[in-house]
Amino acid sequence: MKQISVPPGALKFRLVMAVILVIIFILVFFNYTNRISVTLEKTSIQQTKNIINSTLMVVFASYAVKSELESLNELIGSNPFRYLETYSQLPATYRGDIGVDQSEIRTPGWYFDRANGLAIYKPLYDDKDYYFRIELDYRDVDGSGRFEPAIEKYRRLSFRQLPRQ
Repeated sequence: MKQISVPPGALKFRLVMAVILVIIFILVFFNYTNRISVTLEKTSIQQTKNIINSTLMVVFASYAVKSELESLNELIGSNPFRYLETYSQLPATYRGDIGVDQSEIRTPGWYFDRANGLAIYKPLYDDKDYYFRIELDYRDVDGSGRFEPAIEKYRRLSFRQLPRQ
């Protein structure tokens, strides 16, 4: 009985095709994991933002109960992580306060810029930093630029994301 012979170079062709397929699968896998990492980091940022906003609601409520709503003006541009620390919810990625020089930001994570009153998140999987600030939203009836609870209507106290620079 005769056997069908393998064409010359078929074994090398199969080997090259197998190597190419393995490389394609590895590239697809790393592309997928990179996209997942970016998505997870953005989700983490949003979760921290939500926790800070929830904490700010508690801070507002405590000021309202004590009838110290004038003190809300002091919260504008303050360090939100100070309030998280009070309630034991400080994120593991909080690196601390920085001074005037933002070049101190090297490691990915959260920072608070004392000079500008900004919370900054330096991402691991992105090139641009995220900027946030505590803001008090109220109807400024007298145009003073300060919240005066006797004459002005409070809307919200929030940790707002600013446009990326």
